[in-house]
Amino acid sequence: MHKIYLSLLLTSFTYAQTINFNQALDYTLKNNKDLKNQKLNIDLAKLNIDKVDALSYGKLSFEEQINRNNFNTEISYEVPLFTGFKLTNQKEILELEKKANEIKYKLDKRHLSYEVLKAYNQAVVAKEFIKATNDAKKSMNFLVKSSNAFYQEGLVTKIDFKQAQVHYSKINTKHLEASNKFKLAIAYLKFLTSNDKINDVKNLQYVNIKNYNFNILYKEALKNADKLKMQDINLKAKKKNIEISKAENYPSVYSHLEYGFNDDKLTLDSNKDYYNAVIGLKYNIFDNTRSINIQKNQIEYKKSLFNYEKLKDEIRLELQNALLNLEIKEKILKEKIQTLDLENDIYRQSQLMYKNHLTSMSNLLQQEANLRNTQTQVLNAKYEKSLALGKINLISNNDSTENNIILKVKK
Repeated sequence: MHKIYLSLLLTSFTYAQTINFNQALDYTLKNNKDLKNQKLNIDLAKLNIDKVDALSYGKLSFEEQINRNNFNTEISYEVPLFTGFKLTNQKEILELEKKANEIKYKLDKRHLSYEVLKAYNQAVVAKEFIKATNDAKKSMNFLVKSSNAFYQEGLVTKIDFKQAQVHYSKINTKHLEASNKFKLAIAYLKFLTSNDKINDVKNLQYVNIKNYNFNILYKEALKNADKLKMQDINLKAKKKNIEISKAENYPSVYSHLEYGFNDDKLTLDSNKDYYNAVIGLKYNIFDNTRSINIQKNQIEYKKSLFNYEKLKDEIRLELQNALLNLEIKEKILKEKIQTLDLENDIYRQSQLMYKNHLTSMSNLLQQEANLRNTQTQVLNAKYEKSLALGKINLISNNDSTENNIILKVKK
């Protein structure tokens, strides 16, 4: 029986896994199905380019028609010689589309990395909540026993003992809630990473921002912003659409080569063969829709240009807000830590005063509740600061994402 228990214990340890942030990120980027789909979009874009190249080589076809008294065999080859630069421009647009898909893949990775940061740190904070409530339970358990001993000696009333018991029960409820939050956070982390072995996390993760200067960060954001790069590609594609619409002003030239055999029976008689070679030219002398299409595409280009400038303004505002948000989060965290130090001192002093019968049980429990509430606020403030740092990193597009080591712990 002991061997069975030992085997089960070893198995549970084998399949349990404690991970740090970089491991969580690595699993997520490796297994995420949306990223895999985006890679397939890149492959599709490559095939679309190959398809345009294939059109340039023309088309060779074979046809055999047979009825009750005739055999007709035909081999033909058609190739476009000049399309008014339409195929060339279409290929360049498709190459831009492929590039846009590649940038979209990087953008998705960045946003996914930020989501992993939120999920991972949420699990860490939930774990810290469990530790805080567990410490509070130990403290209150000691207080329950102490108040009971004082009551037995007639030093306090029974109400003190009952108040301590009620307070212990409330803390235990908070402990159960914290445990459930941790389980939910781990479940979401398992979902993101596609790794069901995860059961614990390590330390809170902060992004290491090297410079908080707005102008430097904004310059980096404009240089690296994937959204801006995609908008730039959209601009170039709109410009190419103008060139494609202008292609209608040019004639199209094509070649058609044909070899055929037609007879009422199958024979090798070359007199029944026929050949046909055509150089075709097509030109629309009058089509008023051509200038309209050009104007429409020019308007679309101007709209994209305005959107490009608008996006730059949005990035500026987003970065300004993110820096202001970080500033207030750091100030709040600093204040909460200072408050926590004071609350610890007050609670220790209240414990000493209660032991010497200089304060009531109600006051002592109130001080304990204040301390625990401040501990919760400190943990939340740390979490909020980590997200604020992550947001700045996301906006400024730190390129360290490419090595799967996006974020470094800031002590």
